[in-house]
Amino acid sequence: MVSSALVVAALACTSKNDGGGAAKPIDGASGTGGTNTAGAGADNGDGHGSGQSGGGQNGSPGAALNGDAGASESGGAGAAAMGCKRGIAANTAPGPAFSPIVAWWYDWSMKGAGSVEFVPMAWGKGDVNTAVPASAKYLLTFNEPNFHAQSNLTAQAAAALWPTLESNAKAAKVPLVSPGMNFCGPASDCNGTDPYQYLKDFFAACKDCEVDYVAVHWYNCDLPSLKDYLEPGGSLEGFEQFGKPIWLTEFSCDGKASAADQEAYMRAAVPYLEANPHVFRYSWFSADPIPNAKLVADDGSPTNLGQVYLGLAQDCR
Repeated sequence: MVSSALVVAALACTSKNDGGGAAKPIDGASGTGGTNTAGAGADNGDGHGSGQSGGGQNGSPGAALNGDAGASESGGAGAAAMGCKRGIAANTAPGPAFSPIVAWWYDWSMKGAGSVEFVPMAWGKGDVNTAVPASAKYLLTFNEPNFHAQSNLTAQAAAALWPTLESNAKAAKVPLVSPGMNFCGPASDCNGTDPYQYLKDFFAACKDCEVDYVAVHWYNCDLPSLKDYLEPGGSLEGFEQFGKPIWLTEFSCDGKASAADQEAYMRAAVPYLEANPHVFRYSWFSADPIPNAKLVADDGSPTNLGQVYLGLAQDCR
């Protein structure tokens, strides 16, 4: 049973690709500003929600792809290879000032530009047949499929679509990142509320699927709950159980937090993520409806918080 305090913390500020370029963030309170209505809140009905699904090979949690954490079947970079982890999830491309500290970014769509590496995302079912851009090094997939208001796929439906994504990834010679997960609620708005169970169901339905990384979101504003979310042995199951390197593709405090709160959390979380060998990449959420979390100004330059993000120590291997 998930502790109520941590479920309350599983707030999401999620975005949708409308097929026309940059994704549009969803305002969980008003439902404005996006092509979807907002994801439902965490189990306390707070009004926000998030989730992405993840995957493994042969439905075997704890086993790296092919038993070799240093190799990727899809032909791209090895699953255990490390580089600079730091990224940004945003609707505005980070400008030259962000490079090389920020190594990558994405905007919930298949096509993007900018001064740093863009990672495409097959946001939902409509993107499955879209070719992977030639410049891509990885492919992110289904955004919060357990939310009806996001990519809205059951674990079984995601598994059925996965072979096409595999084919596209192999053609582009890039590794595949799992759909991204978080807690969903209320249950009537979800394809399952528990992100760990969703992944287990996905693996069971997709036993021969190739998945190189697991992607997750988290919007609580303290380091202990972030650790509990990712690591086993606490009040939550932890995503390390799936035996895949983790991409934390959205994280920040929620929309109620002050700018000072956002900075304090960032200063606590980033050193942990840099040092955690199970975290392959992470990206701070820099978009509406959380204005105090934004790192990128409209012209692509760093905000004050963006300068903090750039100034934190980094360990690139």
